[in-house]
Amino acid sequence: MRTLNSLDYSIIATYTLLCFAVGFYFTKRASKSTEEYFVGGRVMPWWLLGISMAATNFSVDTPLAVTKFIFQEGIAGCWFFWAGAIQVMVSVFLFAQLWRRSKVLTDVEIVERRYGGKPASFLRIFKGVYFGVIFNCIVMGWVYKGLIKIMTGVTNLNTTEVLIIFTAIVVIYTFASGFHGVVWTDFLQYFLAIAGGVALAWFAVMEVGGLELMYQKLGHLYGKESGLTALYPTWPQAAQWMPLSVFMTYLFIQWWAHKFADGGGKHIQRMSSAKNERHAVFGTFLFAILNFVIQIWPWILTALAALVIFGRDMKDPEMAYPMMMAKVLPSGMLGLVVVAAIAAFMSTISTHVNLGSSYMINDIYRRFLVKRASEKHYVFAARIATLLTLLCSIGVAMNIHSIGNTWKFLIAFTSGAGLTWILRWFWWRVNAWSEFSAMTTSGIATIIVELTHPKMLFSYKMWIIIGISTAVWLVVTFLTKPVDDKTLKNFVATVGPARAGWKRIYDTYGLQPKFKLQPALISWALGLVFLFSLNFGLGNVLLLNITTGLWQLAVAVIIFAILVQRIFKQTAPELKPIAVPAETIEEATEPA
Repeated sequence: MRTLNSLDYSIIATYTLLCFAVGFYFTKRASKSTEEYFVGGRVMPWWLLGISMAATNFSVDTPLAVTKFIFQEGIAGCWFFWAGAIQVMVSVFLFAQLWRRSKVLTDVEIVERRYGGKPASFLRIFKGVYFGVIFNCIVMGWVYKGLIKIMTGVTNLNTTEVLIIFTAIVVIYTFASGFHGVVWTDFLQYFLAIAGGVALAWFAVMEVGGLELMYQKLGHLYGKESGLTALYPTWPQAAQWMPLSVFMTYLFIQWWAHKFADGGGKHIQRMSSAKNERHAVFGTFLFAILNFVIQIWPWILTALAALVIFGRDMKDPEMAYPMMMAKVLPSGMLGLVVVAAIAAFMSTISTHVNLGSSYMINDIYRRFLVKRASEKHYVFAARIATLLTLLCSIGVAMNIHSIGNTWKFLIAFTSGAGLTWILRWFWWRVNAWSEFSAMTTSGIATIIVELTHPKMLFSYKMWIIIGISTAVWLVVTFLTKPVDDKTLKNFVATVGPARAGWKRIYDTYGLQPKFKLQPALISWALGLVFLFSLNFGLGNVLLLNITTGLWQLAVAVIIFAILVQRIFKQTAPELKPIAVPAETIEEATEPA
């Protein structure tokens, strides 16, 4: 336990003032309309969006959960995190353009444009509550829990007072400046968070004698057969910490079987706010590099050093990360790393506060309750919704014990619906009842499995939940009516998805697709080779496998150049309407 000194407090105070300055600078602009308040007027550049996405994912809880995975499964445990890179690359090359063309304020809004009619209206309300209140509050709850754990492990400050103070700061600048304040404070907060993570990793590794000595100590303590520093498990399993079934689940199932299957609400919000399709794609691409390569390796090194110092038998492995902060950081540097943790907390909370209120206002209040009020009225209502979201999340935080376990529970809870969120873009036959049945079945199955088999491997739980949910939603899809052609035609005319899965609509109405699936899939495959070559190249260099690491980094550089060219070729610098014969265009009507 450490006590912050005057230097530490001055660093925290300076950071706080900067957040206020950035937040209040955009107050007038954010008050103009809900489009300004929730998607920044759709003028955001790619570099700002990419950093903002990375900042909101670089939450205060993330290094704690990653530390727990490493304590349990070695570096290969990070595949729970790295598997998300497969999905993000899908978002880069398959979904970013489509979301930007749709011009939605929230991802929930798309259901009425895609399905139409009363079932779609019902689904929109259901998902507005599901994601805007339940899902969003759980996410913010574990972020609160992460800050509580860090402050408890690092200082003797009253955690309740810390939460109140910095939550109030978030509320004030988010309340005032909306999405503009969120992304620009994200920009500031991300670099602080990265600096703090790198500084802690440096001091942690030096505490155990440097990289080479640290690996020697780990081999002596846990055995070379444990696979502790392996990037993935191998066959046969022997004494490796990471079960092969878990690794295979992460690699082949988890990336599509969760809420972020076609982008995820907070990322879709940023894609929708981009200047154009090209900025949406490049922003998401930058996020993938920052999130899955740059920021995770400092956490890994800190966790490995913690394994040397504290041992694997800690009652709560998530506390190893803040305990390392308290143990190895000198004054001043401790203040910087505490600010980094607070910055990570604030960037995530501000995002989810703004996102949660966007669901409640755009998808429930404005759509179904008060339909014709002024823009100022809706912005005011959004600010009230901000406060309600925060109160809900604080209540959730009081009931969370393990951040990593809550992560896994929430992924499992939504896993059964992942395919429907992907296929609605590529198959005309998916309807509103497909999504609803998948979501409800997945949630019910998760609760039953958790109550009856709480100690079952996560991989087995996922197979059961996804298997049951998929069977249910496929049956429901073919037993219910397909979406009417008028709605499907308007959706295709607006979004222009790939011809595959939509051939009947394209041919019937003489439409021409704007999005080509085959080049996008090739770019996705190249993107995966690039990202994992970059990630493992950097990792192998840090693991002192220098030659292997440098070869992988060289491959990454070559493929990066190819991908940049492909992105310029496959995206439009400006948004242009899809080529549609005039006689086939019908104005979209408000769903019943």
